[in-house]
Amino acid sequence: MTMALHIKPSLNDWLIKLSNIEIPAMQYTLDQMTHLKSKIDDISIRDLSQLIRHDPLLTLRLIRFQQEHRRAVQTSDVNTVDHVLLMIGMAGFFREFSTMPAIENTLHQSPSALISIKKIISRSYLAARIAESLGGQRHDVDPVEVITASLLHDLAEILLWLIAPELAQQIALHIQRHPGSRSHDAQKLILGFTNNELQTALAQHWHLPALLTHLMDERHIDEARVRTVTIATSTARHLVHHWQDPALPDDYQNIADLLSCDGDHAYALVRNVMIKAAHEWSWFSVLPVASQIPQQ
Repeated sequence: MTMALHIKPSLNDWLIKLSNIEIPAMQYTLDQMTHLKSKIDDISIRDLSQLIRHDPLLTLRLIRFQQEHRRAVQTSDVNTVDHVLLMIGMAGFFREFSTMPAIENTLHQSPSALISIKKIISRSYLAARIAESLGGQRHDVDPVEVITASLLHDLAEILLWLIAPELAQQIALHIQRHPGSRSHDAQKLILGFTNNELQTALAQHWHLPALLTHLMDERHIDEARVRTVTIATSTARHLVHHWQDPALPDDYQNIADLLSCDGDHAYALVRNVMIKAAHEWSWFSVLPVASQIPQQ
């Protein structure tokens, strides 16, 4: 499954490679699916939706499934997990997705890659929670759309660790050995393109909903909804480094500008999200960011 390191695949090569693999989910996600399936008569669409939003890979497969099976009479995209579930039903969901492979099995020979993927998935969930809070305070037209876009924002990075962990490790080591270097530059050096470019190309290749693709595209940063997604993912990325990351003050200021509030309110918002997200650390087997919060 791993790409050869002596050849630098083109962006199109990556699209073909990623389109020919079966996307897995976390084992914990699959275990929760089994639990909910056992009491299908007592659960709701919301219960399933809450499960799915923890796992960006399952979310991706669900949205791709809907796009691939959309009917000719469907004239608009379905942009949220809830709406997809309403269309395929709970029984349809379990029928199609209960047999997904587990990341743990896919990467059983690459334990370091498995740890890295779980950290990124945990970070993606954290970004979605931050986006949920920002969208709620902004009275966004549909906060679930920015939540979904934030959850999927770093899919290219997750998929890189999944099928080419050596290349992903090269990028991580380059950044580590060159303090102050930008991740985009390291990606360009190792891959020949950035994760954002791969992400945009994948979204178009897989015909993901145009709105979600747009919300994840940082080239449209002048739009408030795109800025919400970008700020949420940036803040989550810096938080997982450590609570005193030097880039965080800029994140708080960006939040303050977005919400027209002061810096203290922005910090409190992020801190509250961290504490809530920490209660679900076992889903990802990753130490929660809230454990690093300085005592007041």
